[in-house]
Amino acid sequence: MTLAALVFEGLVAALLVVAVVMCWRVDRRLNALKKGQDGVQSSVIALNEATDRARASLAALERATSHSGDVLETRVAEARKLADELRLITGEADRRADSLASRRTSAPSRRRASDIFPDGAGSRVINDLKDVR
Repeated sequence: MTLAALVFEGLVAALLVVAVVMCWRVDRRLNALKKGQDGVQSSVIALNEATDRARASLAALERATSHSGDVLETRVAEARKLADELRLITGEADRRADSLASRRTSAPSRRRASDIFPDGAGSRVINDLKDVR
């Protein structure tokens, strides 16, 4: 073996050592990437589960809102009917009060018992009159 062959084989051995070291580093990085993908994969799974729960919650919220809207619509309709009825009743009461007020002003004024019985008829006559009225 000549010196050139020894140098050549030494160079090949050094390149093989460098290749082994590079392969080892690449293997470490691939393992780290694989572990990272596992973390990403578990994160994606958790995100999908959270999304499913959010969809279910939104569907339940939509159902509850729809039901509450229907109930509220029914109650508003009932309230409007009662308000209309109350307007009719109060309007009728106002008309009756106005007619009573007009009757009272047009009616002759009442006479007092002392005007009718100037001598004073006593409390018996006044009480009898009160009972009649």
